Amino acid sequence: NDNFEFPDLLGAAYEYLIAEFADSAGKKGGEFYTPRDVVRLMVRILKPGEGMRIYDPCVGSGGMLILSKQYVEEHGGNPLNLRLYGQDNNGGVWSMCKMNMILHGIADADVQNDDTLWNPLHLDGGELMRFDRVITNPPFSQNYTRDGMKFPERFRYGLCPETGKKADLMFLQHMVSVLRINGRMATVMPHGVLFRGSVEKEIRKGIIQDDVLEAVIGLPPNLFYGTGIPACILVCRAKGSKPEERKGKVLFINGDAEYHAGRAQNYLRAEHIEKIVSAFDAFADIPGYASVVSRDELESNDWNLNIRRYADNAP
Repeated sequence: NDNFEFPDLLGAAYEYLIAEFADSAGKKGGEFYTPRDVVRLMVRILKPGEGMRIYDPCVGSGGMLILSKQYVEEHGGNPLNLRLYGQDNNGGVWSMCKMNMILHGIADADVQNDDTLWNPLHLDGGELMRFDRVITNPPFSQNYTRDGMKFPERFRYGLCPETGKKADLMFLQHMVSVLRINGRMATVMPHGVLFRGSVEKEIRKGIIQDDVLEAVIGLPPNLFYGTGIPACILVCRAKGSKPEERKGKVLFINGDAEYHAGRAQNYLRAEHIEKIVSAFDAFADIPGYASVVSRDELESNDWNLNIRRYADNAP
């Protein structure tokens, strides 16, 4: 490392290769690689700090954990005083993540290989381990199986149908269940979780009534590899840990019109990330962009979280 222009050059080169690989792999690329501008946005919303446990239950190639470590470093914290945890059910992707950690000089990251919904492997005295920050981009619209599923108490708001490709809110409930007392989480989700009915509506209702959901952030289309479907970021806090001024409220940010259009894909530039992060930190209404909505209003809309309904940016 001493001979390089900067100490993390090997890690940066490996990340570059993963990005090129994801770009050429088409649909499969999205399975293990989240574009770095989206990861940067999520890390800046969660603001990880020294001494924290950071967890990605669908770790892919590990970029979210690495950018969290770099964030701590950039903000004057000691990146060695940080515990990183991840799990992925794909052995090839898991080995890619292990290698990414090693090349970034992170020797002690705890990365496991199994299905997180079916068998979470990060345990503490036989119970699920708890984390200060959870950050992830789970696979969209998966089927899953309940048969033999460990720790079913994670899913206290309800179980999604096993078929019909609706495991999204199962991942969300797993993440909420492993938060520490003041823990926070951010996850990428497809828009369907915001308005689908039946069981999913009951899960949304439970999460909103428990005052766990903090923000819903709409992203531009075509940011991710292999899928053009629009996605959003859901930000949650451990139950009872919201600051007083945010209790009983959810912030909606509609960022779907602000992006840099690339040849095959759209990108978030620094100014787009800055705008979303400052709107999230301010937690206030911004006409045509952001809106703070009370729980009563969400209830009167039948627990529908469709972003346009609250933060409409139509010209």
